[in-house]
Amino acid sequence: KVIALCAHSQIDRLFEQCVEFKPRYAVLRDAALADQLRTRLRAVSCPTEVEHGPDALVRMAELSEVDSVMAAIVGAAGLPPALAAACAGKRILLANKEALVMAGPVFMRAVRENGASLFPVDSEHNAIFQSLPNDFSGDLSRSGVSSILLTASGGPFRNTPLKDLDSVSPDQACAHP
Repeated sequence: KVIALCAHSQIDRLFEQCVEFKPRYAVLRDAALADQLRTRLRAVSCPTEVEHGPDALVRMAELSEVDSVMAAIVGAAGLPPALAAACAGKRILLANKEALVMAGPVFMRAVRENGASLFPVDSEHNAIFQSLPNDFSGDLSRSGVSSILLTASGGPFRNTPLKDLDSVSPDQACAHP
């Protein structure tokens, strides 16, 4: 059962999903968009309550009736709701790496201390997860794994000859398509 759906500004798609799944809540980035969605949902008698803003995202992650949170918000905006889900002991389906890059030790401590569970759903992270032993405890050496090598999926240098990679700049490396 879908309890809450959140979207930055994709009001048309969120409207369609609210009509289809009838979540208790929908969240958008600002009040104006929330008002537009609220009006559209009322017109079709959809009971979904509409909220807005970063605080609403955190509240959705903490709701007692929510057992799983898909953490897929891009950038720094994704950290507060992901951390709230960890602190609330939720099952977190991590679809991005922002929480780990920005606050890895804090985020992972919140997961451990609050009994949350973390499942990577981003492709590279999930590939590693699937490759680890079923009883993996977070300690590679105890699991018989000596190292993990993550290769790049291509990115901006997919077709660059090997001899030209020595001259790659950080700006070029960050220009992932």
